[in-house]
Order: sequence, then structure tokens, then C-alpha cells
Amino acid sequence: MAEIDTASLAVTRRIDLSAHPCPSTLALLGERLWVGHGCDNGPGGVVGLDLSASTPAPVAVGGEHLRPPVLAAAGDTLVVGRTGLHHADMLVYDVGGGTPELRGTIDGEKWRMDYLRDLALTSDGKTLFSAADAPGHVTRYDTSTLAATGTYGDGWDGYPSAVALGSGGAYVAAGRQWGSTDLTLYDAATGAPMFAADQPDAELLPDGLAFSGPDVFVLLRSPANRLLLWRVTGVALPASNLTMTAPARAYAGSPVTVEGRLTRTDGKTLGLKPLAVTRRLLDGTKEPIAGVTTQKNGTFTFEDTPPDIGEVTYLVFWDGDDHYRRSSASVTVTVRHRSTLTINGPQSGVVGTAMELTGVLRAGGKPPSPGATLTVQRSVYVDDVSDGSVKLPPVSVNADGTYTFTDTPAIAGRYSYLALWSGEATAGPAKATHQIMVE
Repeated sequence: MAEIDTASLAVTRRIDLSAHPCPSTLALLGERLWVGHGCDNGPGGVVGLDLSASTPAPVAVGGEHLRPPVLAAAGDTLVVGRTGLHHADMLVYDVGGGTPELRGTIDGEKWRMDYLRDLALTSDGKTLFSAADAPGHVTRYDTSTLAATGTYGDGWDGYPSAVALGSGGAYVAAGRQWGSTDLTLYDAATGAPMFAADQPDAELLPDGLAFSGPDVFVLLRSPANRLLLWRVTGVALPASNLTMTAPARAYAGSPVTVEGRLTRTDGKTLGLKPLAVTRRLLDGTKEPIAGVTTQKNGTFTFEDTPPDIGEVTYLVFWDGDDHYRRSSASVTVTVRHRSTLTINGPQSGVVGTAMELTGVLRAGGKPPSPGATLTVQRSVYVDDVSDGSVKLPPVSVNADGTYTFTDTPAIAGRYSYLALWSGEATAGPAKATHQIMVE
């Protein structure tokens, strides 16, 4: 085992553990260090080291383990968790007197603890947190009564593989494998989730979480078997809230106005803050939009003219500061071509004589997609009183965008025709009207 100066990165000394092969887990408490060891083909165990000695001599703690145990130490408590087992027990030792004395066992079968991955203790050693495949959430225990006192998470969204405590035990960071979210931050007292983040292209490793101030560092492994260190900044800071709105649809060539607001979770503003804004097209092309800043009341607005039709997503990100956690929001706008529709016909007609009406439909200056149809509504006014609207049979649009339909008036009056097109994926709706006086 190597002892390293974190400032110079120099190895200051090495401690011989050759008699206890494959050391893999550590728990440090003052000048005392406990090491969990064990190889795949042989038994493991725990040894304790007095780091104040010039040459620390390993002293065995407890009996043998099938796999290297996971460890946690704080206050007067050392917890040794069995791994690689169904019904994984956790052995709780009292180390206040110098020599570990077994206080009791947290029964893995009783609490449905399968395949234990990681442990964490509060600074006083009175509360233990475990991450294991089952029961599917991080569990909290009282190290005096050896009873479970709470859980964190919904149960089966992936397999808990790591747990760490931050801000003096106020927050519980839980890591999961094969779930929809890699990292979740919980309020330790209430169990309420406060923050979540994911790295979909990498796997969070067991015992792979550590707090550093308000940040969490996460150890990942990529599909190419490379180790990655993911820094999630400001997770232990109070949250901020970023909201934004934009029209659901827009037309090509016209500017889109996006509005939003950045506040604390209680609605109070954070003042002038720079925002990072990105426009993302459907093909994945991204382009920054510079110069967006919140006003004193937290609001912000910007205009952008999308370069093409299709879905355009605007992503707004605030990087946070020393007092509040970062936040982000996005909104998607569907951009379509403008459509035009005309309708032409006679100015007058005779009762009982068919009247022909024609027109042209254009979607973005071109004929619409094959199979387009129009809805035509007819209203008849006698002495300026309508007899109600009647829907005529659907009107098919020709390949060149033209259309024709006929109507035979039954009574005299003013005939009003409304032609409607509902639009398509790439072009918006359109309408046109025409009136004929029938005698």
C-alpha cells in the first residue's frame, strides 16, 4: 500500500501487505487505517494499521471473508460489509477503545441485502448508509440498534453501487448502475431527491463517489474499458430554477422570440447573470447564440431566425456560482414553410345551375405533398341571415397544386365558400374565401 503526498504527488512511504494479498478497500480514522483485502481465488479479510508507527504492522480484524469486504469508519465505529453474497451481512465494530470490538451484525437476510457494493458513515459513526443490488435503494441504518431507519430512491431504477455523504451529512449522493440516472442527490433527513444527472455512455463503478466541498466526483468506466473521472459541480449548493417559453410553431424566415426567467427555488431573483444559449437543429447541428443575460428581475429574452424548417431546440444553461447550483432548460419550436391558398369563381350565379370554383395551393412556394385534400365549408345568407355552415365533400388537390370543385345552389342568396388546408409536416395551414350572389 502506498502513502502519497497529495500536494507533490510523491510516494512518502509504502506499507508491506504481502501477507494479505489483493488489498482493495480502505477506511481511514485519524491515525488508524483499515484495509479490506482478498483475491478472486482465495479468502479475504480486514487488517488494521497504526499509521503513527514508522513501520505499521497489520493486525487482523475478525475472521475470513469470501471476497474483499467494503469498509466505513467514523466516530467510534468501523463497519465491515461482506460482498459477493446474497444476504450480505454488515459487521459493526466499536473502535473507541483502540481494539475493534464487535458490537453486532446488521443481518443481510433480515434487511434483504444482496450484493453489497459500498458503505458510508456519518462523522459521528451513528448512522450507516449502504448501496447494494437489493433492495434496490440506498438504505440508512442506526449503528447502535442495528436497525434500518430509512431509504433513498424509488426501489428499482438500476442497481445502487456507490454512496457518499456531503455537507456534514446533510446530503446523500447515490450512484447507480444500469439505471436511467447515474447520480442522485438526496436530502439526508427527508429522503427527498434534490438533484439528478446521468452519463449514458459510461458505467458508474462501485465505491465510485466522493464529495469535495459542493462538488461530487464520480468514477466511470467506458464501453472501451477506460476509466473516466466525472466532476459534477455544485450539487450540494441550493438549487436554482431556469424556465423558458417559445411559440410551439414558427415559419421559415421569421424570427422566433424566446423568453425565460432565472430564480432561486423560492422565486427570488439572482440578478444579472450570463447565460449560455445553444440552437440545435434536427440533424444535430449546434450553434451558440451569444450575448444573452438575465435582467435584474431574472428575466431574459432573445430572438433567433432558424436557418431551415424542422424542429429547432433552444438550450439555455446557467453555470451557477459560489452560492447556487447551476440549472438549465430547453424548448423546441417546429419551423414550417408558409402556405398560400387561393379560391376563384364567378361573382354571380343562378339557382339550379352548377358553379365551378378553382384555386391553387402552395406549400413553401411549391405544390403540396401528393394526396393533399381541402375542406370546403359553405354558408348561405338570405337577407344577411345565415342558414348555417355546410361541409362539402373533400376536394382533392392536383399534383401541380391546382384544384376544382362545383356546387349547385338550391336557393337564392349570398353564398360564402371557405377553403381550408390543415397543413403538413413541412408547411403550415392556409385558408381562402370567395362569395357568389345567386338569383
